[in-house]
Amino acid sequence: MKAVHNNIDGPYVIEEDIALYGTVTGDATLAGGRRFILRGTIVGDFTVERGAHAILHGTVAGRVYNDGGRVELFGMANAVANSSGDAITIIDPAAHVMGRR
Repeated sequence: MKAVHNNIDGPYVIEEDIALYGTVTGDATLAGGRRFILRGTIVGDFTVERGAHAILHGTVAGRVYNDGGRVELFGMANAVANSSGDAITIIDPAAHVMGRR
C-alpha cells in the first residue's frame, strides 16, 4: 500500500491501494477492488464503489456514499448513506457522524 502525504485537487478517483495523510480538496471516489486508509481529510463527498474497502480515521467533510463496498468509520463524516444492499458500513461508537441514512 502506497502512502500519500500530498494535497490533491478533486474530483479524485482512487485507482490504487493508498493510505492518505494529506487532503483531497473536493470529491473523491474509491474504485472497486481497491483498499484505502484515510488519515487526512476529504473536503467533499466520498464514494466507495462495489468491492472496495475504506478505513476512515480522518475526516470526510461531506457525505460518505457506500455503493456496495465496505466502509469502516472511526473518524468524522458529515453523513453516511448506504446506496446498495451489498454495502457494509461499520461505524465505531467513538466516530462522529452528523447524519445517517
